[in-house]
Amino acid sequence: MAVKASQNAIELMGGYGVMTEYPVERFHRDALASISSGGTTEIQKLIIAGDTLRSFKA
Repeated sequence: MAVKASQNAIELMGGYGVMTEYPVERFHRDALASISSGGTTEIQKLIIAGDTLRSFKA
């Protein structure tokens, strides 16, 4: 789910979505890394959502 959401965000942003200056690139990289790191999907969703919300509050 996180991978699909981050892919959609990258598509919406166009070329800017893959630039390291924007957090979307990191969200996608983190989502891909979480697939191989294990854990339940519900916990992964909570962690990614929390990180995303924190980055927009800053």
